[in-house]
Amino acid sequence: MNDFTETATEISIKHTDAISIVQITDTHILAEDATLFHEYDTSASLNNVIKQIKNVEQDTDLVLLTGDLVHEPTKASYQKLADSLSSLTAPLYCLPGNHDNPETMQYIMGTNGVDASKLVKLGNWLLILLNSHVTGEHSGLLSEDELSFLHNSLHKYSDLHCLIALHHQPVSINSSWMDSMNLRNANAFFKIIDQFKQVKAIIWGHIHQEFEAKRDNVMLFGTPSTCLQFQPGADTFKIDDKPPAYRNLMLVSDGTIKTRVVYL
Repeated sequence: MNDFTETATEISIKHTDAISIVQITDTHILAEDATLFHEYDTSASLNNVIKQIKNVEQDTDLVLLTGDLVHEPTKASYQKLADSLSSLTAPLYCLPGNHDNPETMQYIMGTNGVDASKLVKLGNWLLILLNSHVTGEHSGLLSEDELSFLHNSLHKYSDLHCLIALHHQPVSINSSWMDSMNLRNANAFFKIIDQFKQVKAIIWGHIHQEFEAKRDNVMLFGTPSTCLQFQPGADTFKIDDKPPAYRNLMLVSDGTIKTRVVYL
């Protein structure tokens, strides 16, 4: 492992006993002249999710976007997304998915106040944002540098409870077509996780459906999209009838997590 790590950005929190994070994912925003995404107006559905967050999540400490921010990674589509997010007052962070271009994402979103930093400290919690993007592929992979970053960050901040976020699912969700597009080196990922008992949960997007499981003492959460959902357990591509959604996570100071998925 190399020595790559960085210093965590510290975010002020509203309440010391519990930290509120809202996860929105797979927004798949299209440029103005693009066609609909499987007959969904992804901007309209995202704007409805944002309205819901503003109405019921006033104590949010941080909003996290976990990949596939846009459907085609153009500057115009990222700008359109940034414009929709501009009414949210909580700090905004993002990481890339398979539909994103990490460099374009970081540049356009960064110039609009959406941070792509990889380490965030909130009270006695550490949030680690990982990049599982592989150019030209729908499946994911954590590079050797990314794995080193994860290991070194967990070692450096071993006194903090930890939540890890990425785009691709590191475990099977029992849906063969989606599991063919998972995190390809999940074994290497979990080999690191298993060394650090402060890791409390891993969250991701990509799967367009709700998922919850536990591996040893680590909670595993997959979150539905702000647009269309995929049918759980399907062997081939099938759209579910569930509405757009987001996830709320309450990170309690004792290391426990309370979470719920909110459907519109």
